[in-house]
Amino acid sequence: MQTPREAFLAMVRGEHADYMVSHYDVMCGLIFPGDRYMKFPDYDAYGAGYDEWGVKWQNMGPNPGKDGSTVFPGFKLFDDMSEWKEHVHFPDYTKFPAAEMLKGMKNAMHYDPENKYLNTTFLSGQFERLHHMIGFEDALAAFYEYPDEMHEYMDAFCEYRLNQIDLVYEAVQPDSIGMQDDWGQNNNMFFSPEIWREFIKPNEIRYVEKIHDYGMLYMHHSCGYIRQIIPDLVEIGVDIIEPMMVENGVPELMKDYGKDILFMGGINNRLIEGSKSREERRQEVERAFRECLPLGKWVPQYVSVNEEYFNDFMDDIHDLISKQTLITPDKPNPWE
Repeated sequence: MQTPREAFLAMVRGEHADYMVSHYDVMCGLIFPGDRYMKFPDYDAYGAGYDEWGVKWQNMGPNPGKDGSTVFPGFKLFDDMSEWKEHVHFPDYTKFPAAEMLKGMKNAMHYDPENKYLNTTFLSGQFERLHHMIGFEDALAAFYEYPDEMHEYMDAFCEYRLNQIDLVYEAVQPDSIGMQDDWGQNNNMFFSPEIWREFIKPNEIRYVEKIHDYGMLYMHHSCGYIRQIIPDLVEIGVDIIEPMMVENGVPELMKDYGKDILFMGGINNRLIEGSKSREERRQEVERAFRECLPLGKWVPQYVSVNEEYFNDFMDDIHDLISKQTLITPDKPNPWE
């Protein structure tokens, strides 16, 4: 029988898996250091600090992993995109011990390569990093006001990130690279699909090629509604897309692309986080299993900020996973 790691990788690749595996149980995650480093004093849980780019961040609560963080209100590294080369200084990881820190994190996790799956995540992608530096509105306007400078910035960022991927593979050889670059709000993308295809897609192609050349998988994180570009992500070879919020219509997308890309998501975040009814939350998880699981490569996921509700969610998915194996053409849907 396959190990949990083998079963999960088989799911991602569209191969036979002996059983369904939750990525929450099998995935060990490393965060590339320096992208959002915040130094705050012990007496100030809501403290602020600068990352390696010179951007000032502020924690939103005493537990940054749960409460989150944001760019310090009113902060701007620079104002005019025409001057980006004077102000954007890509961190020099020959002087910053990123490789040693990644190795240390991996060792501290007691990583079990036979049973666990290793992912390394970059927190801020090319668009996110830009609006961290100049603000969200100015970043959006720059696509129209400074198209040449935007192409230059995007390409420079891509070269920087490709070098980071080299560093990560040499240091820890993960199974996948995860990149976070949010492209959507609740009911639409931040920008038109045409803008995404002109300025962002070409570099996404280069990321996929580099990651696949190393034999790794590419997992992209984008919150919000990105339904319009799912065919593009499939076309260029992205392996996993998450958290695929319910607004995207995950079952409908899976009818067309469920064999081509692993969808992580399909859970109604607002229902889970907003409901005090244990039964209502359980029903939402059951709905996602019933609608998504028969249609292809899928695992349940949502963005959690409530520890109690997340623990209930894990109990539910463990219970539901125990009741069936992966659905294949020769295995009927257990929900019917």
